[in-house]
Amino acid sequence: MIDIHSHILPNVDDGAQSFDDALEMLRIAAQDGVIRQVLTPHIQINRFDNNLQQLTKLFNLFCKIVATENINIKLHLAAEVRITPDIMTMVENNSLPWLGTWDEQKCFLLELPTNEIPAGSINLIHWLRSKQIMPIIVHPERNKAFQKTPDKLQTFIDAGCLLQITSSSISGGFGRQAKKLAIELLNDDKVDLIASDCHNLKYRPPNLSDGINAAGKLIGHSHAETLARPAALNLL
Repeated sequence: MIDIHSHILPNVDDGAQSFDDALEMLRIAAQDGVIRQVLTPHIQINRFDNNLQQLTKLFNLFCKIVATENINIKLHLAAEVRITPDIMTMVENNSLPWLGTWDEQKCFLLELPTNEIPAGSINLIHWLRSKQIMPIIVHPERNKAFQKTPDKLQTFIDAGCLLQITSSSISGGFGRQAKKLAIELLNDDKVDLIASDCHNLKYRPPNLSDGINAAGKLIGHSHAETLARPAALNLL
């Protein structure tokens, strides 16, 4: 499996708070069946003011440490980027951490706030698509506005966005409404990716296989497995 969304890179956001915890999270992911793990720290202005240069430096250091630990997993670096007009600047100056390409178009993880859809969001999506950039909206099932009015999510799908849901949402780990929308999206074949979005060892550990197995009961195991290794995605 490929896990495209995690907060394992230590000491940069609300994820792993030590190298020891980060290494243990990687061991759990590898035992869970993940062979390629993308480290995707938050980039969120005025909360997690990370940038590509800083993250790359820490990533390279972390990779050197992992190489000494005999953990059978390949690491990649990207980011979970909170929606903001500054994304346009990051695109223009080539400082946006790309996940890779999807059908040969650049793609990245785009996060919306938990409780709302900011005004102008769809305009940013149209601008990104005009640049042949594929936004992957992370955990839309956890967004209160989408939960209340799922049709609002269709607007983003129609504009060309991909959707990534969180593994534990499918089993109710983020509440009844998130589970309901996750199941609805799976049954309607609107989910492109499932990821762990793991943050720590205690209550948000690496658990991608749980989500794939739960999705398999809804849409068939063969289909569910493609959501953890989509053919269209090429990681950097």
